[in-house]
Amino acid sequence: MILNKKRFFFTFFFFVCLLIVPAFVAAETSFSAYAGVMGDFYSQENDDNDFDPALNLQGYFAGQINLTSSFLVRLEFSLETQDVIDDGPFSDSGIDSHFFIDEISATYIKPFLGNTQYLSLFFGTFEPIGSDVFLQRQFGIAPISSLISESWLGLRGSTVYPFYGAGGSYILHLDAYPIATGAYLYFNKENEEKYNQLNLDWRFASVLPYLAVDFAIGLGAPLATKQGNEDVIMLIDTLYLHTGINFLIGNKYSTSLFAQGGIRNLEIKAGETKHDIKSNDIYLVVEPRLVTKKFQAHVTMFSVPEGTVEKLIFIEDTFGFNLNVFTDNLYVKNKNITFGIHTTWSFKPDKKNVTRDFLDLKNMGDLVTDTDHFRIKVSPFVSIPVMSGTLHAMFQATITDIKADTWQNAFKLSVGYKSRI
Repeated sequence: MILNKKRFFFTFFFFVCLLIVPAFVAAETSFSAYAGVMGDFYSQENDDNDFDPALNLQGYFAGQINLTSSFLVRLEFSLETQDVIDDGPFSDSGIDSHFFIDEISATYIKPFLGNTQYLSLFFGTFEPIGSDVFLQRQFGIAPISSLISESWLGLRGSTVYPFYGAGGSYILHLDAYPIATGAYLYFNKENEEKYNQLNLDWRFASVLPYLAVDFAIGLGAPLATKQGNEDVIMLIDTLYLHTGINFLIGNKYSTSLFAQGGIRNLEIKAGETKHDIKSNDIYLVVEPRLVTKKFQAHVTMFSVPEGTVEKLIFIEDTFGFNLNVFTDNLYVKNKNITFGIHTTWSFKPDKKNVTRDFLDLKNMGDLVTDTDHFRIKVSPFVSIPVMSGTLHAMFQATITDIKADTWQNAFKLSVGYKSRI
């Protein structure tokens, strides 16, 4: 939505209230929440090649209220703005801003024969594959996702496949074993014709001392109301297969291998035997992690959809490689500071504006010989504990874009803050 000045301030006031009000009601109800906000400062391209500052903002809020020991409610929303310098809240046009309600859900928890059942109703994105939200909620583990997938958009960040729509889920957690499994049933319109689509997914997850895995597979069935030019009550002649996996071999504190991959929508039509997988539906991240006493080094190959890249801060292209060397054992005045640097080598879309993916590995000889085909970024970053949260800062330089007349467009500064309430 486009927010004028009045709507912008209303949204901002609503955001602040959700940050502050829980502090007063927490004594009466069990409440927990996370919130974050980040600004990207950079120079926009213009015809005169002058320095033209721009500031984009991202923010999210995720809250959980435990009404009883068996019933909880969750809410998450996010906000994105375009440039707030030229089109700020005091301008005539207002801020071009988008507000998203990402999750509204209610979960009932019930013990059953020595196990635990979770029955949920949800609207929006719920426990997506590709994030580690489900593993954290079910097993209480520390985050294991790749640092290149960091964003300030909560559930709308990097995901292999989001369980998006309106529906419900049933999860059975085996208390005697580290296993959680169940099913999701929900409706959305994630198909080309925008028909109502019924989705059914099965999920399996487990966390062992040296293995964490989260896997899901499902089908979406668009409920067509036309066959040719004729109206019908309901027609199912196309299915969409979606699947995803997220796993870590080893653990967060030792040398390990992290990987995630999946397919968003593989179209299966009645009577057709050939099924094409679109590049923009493929998600693949492979990341060996070296852990020493002094530092860590993560080497990542990524091939992700274009829509995912737009939500991330470290990468700009759909396919490439990243080296992240950092230390999280740097103590300054009793504060544990994380400091590191991302070096990213990624590949631009081709001359027809077709994005790259991991299948382009077969053409690497051609890609690496022409700087018009790739870009190199260097991104030093630091995370510092501040009050009840963490201050994040990143300075990014696109080395291949530094030119005499447009050098200012090659740099970006990102500063963000995340806090637990």
